[in-house]
Amino acid sequence: MYRIFIDGAANPTQKTSGVGILIVHQGEQIQISTPLEKYYDNHETEMIAFIEVLQYLVDQKITDELILCHTDSKMLLTAIEKRYSKKENHRILLKEILPLLNEFSNFHLKWIPEKENKGADHLAKAALIKAKKYVESN
Repeated sequence: MYRIFIDGAANPTQKTSGVGILIVHQGEQIQISTPLEKYYDNHETEMIAFIEVLQYLVDQKITDELILCHTDSKMLLTAIEKRYSKKENHRILLKEILPLLNEFSNFHLKWIPEKENKGADHLAKAALIKAKKYVESN
């Protein structure tokens, strides 16, 4: 079984955003902290974090395992459950997510409170720092 925690972070003042992913499997942790090349709002970063973890799992051929993915984004969970979002920018990202989800045989997305998602939150905030450094150097 894989337990996954995802989070997105956005700083509208600095126009930076990033994602954090924590994957736990057999007592081992994989930590992913990715600054995004352009600014996305907080909801978009949550969706991008989900895309990133799905793509990672597909690339690693981890599609037939039991996967429990945790998010603190109710918007993401609702969009996945309904397979729809009202906002166009979210629908564009949802079109990337849905085909990736079809690759998995036993994937479950669950909402958790922010306080239970500290690992992914820390990684997403670290990505914001990396994104700020990138913006400042260019």
